[in-house]
Parts: sequence; C-alpha cells; structure tokens
Amino acid sequence: MNIVWTVITIAAFVALTIINPQSVLTVCLDSSSQALKTALELTAIYCIWLGVFKIAEECRLVEKLSKLLKPVNKWLYGNISEVAAGYVSLNLASNLLGVGNAATPSAISAIGEVEHDEKLSRFGVMLFVVNATSVQLLPTTVIGLRASLGSANPSDIILPNLLATIITSVVGVALVFVAYGRCRKKHIVVKEFN
Repeated sequence: MNIVWTVITIAAFVALTIINPQSVLTVCLDSSSQALKTALELTAIYCIWLGVFKIAEECRLVEKLSKLLKPVNKWLYGNISEVAAGYVSLNLASNLLGVGNAATPSAISAIGEVEHDEKLSRFGVMLFVVNATSVQLLPTTVIGLRASLGSANPSDIILPNLLATIITSVVGVALVFVAYGRCRKKHIVVKEFN
C-alpha cells in the first residue's frame, strides 16, 4: 500500500509541476498545513474517546458490557475466555461509537489472548470481518472530521452510515458462517499472518 500512495503522490506532483509550475510550492504548503490541522483535530477526538473508554474500563463497565454481549460473542466467536470476551466487547463498543482507531488496541489484545500460533483461526477471521465492517450507531470520527471542515450539518451521515454498516456486517458475518460454519470448540485454521 505504501508503494501505491508513493506512486500516486509522485504522479500528482509531476502533473502539477507540468500543468502549473508556479503553484507547486503554494499547494504543497497549503496541503501540509491542512493535513497537520486535521491530524490535531483528530487527536483531540481520539483523546476524548480513549479517555472515556479508560474510565469505562476502570468503572467495570467493560465487564458489564461483556456480560451483556456474551450471547452475541458466543454466537459470533464461539467459546472464548472471559478476558478475550472483555476485549471483544470493548472493541465492539468502540466500533458502535464510530471510533475505529480506538477499537484497534482491544482487537489486538483479543487476538493475542486467543491466537497462540502464527495461524489465524476462525475467531481471528470473524474478529477481522466484524472490525472491517463494524456497525456504527454514531460515526463520531467522521462527524468530527465533517465538523472540523465546516460542514453545515455534520451529522447528516448517521442514517446512511448506519444502513451501510449493517448491510456490510450482515454480509461479512454470513460469509464467515458460509466459509467456516458454526463455531466449534476448536478453532479452524485459516491462513498465516504475514
């Protein structure tokens, strides 16, 4: 992926140099300024949500959420440890609130808790699919980005986003069930990590 982005960046830079050479420096400076501004605004959003999740963890809300989501976790992931179920529940909560990057550490911890080989089991595949499709009740990151870029109504995307993520999640989970069947006590090996 780094190669693709590098090629696109170089091609755009060369095209701009050929088409409008006097604006190259201005465009580069404006773009980097905008990128830095957006990164700082996203950092503020993630600081808030990571703080909220840390407080939830300290107040044992994660344990309560884990118990509440136990039937869903068992249906999706099979028999997993309480610790892994807690990480999966926190991951699901992060995704539901639309804070995908805050969901990543809990997913990595869940994988580390369950996966002990260099092979990815059915659990790992399901966790990957649920994270990639993640139903988002409130896409806070996108709403924050839209607000920071001056959108008149940044929350316009809630309903379309909810519908799109529900459809992709249902299709993704259904494909895992088609490919691997129902959960078994022993996880099915899929492929190696690279």
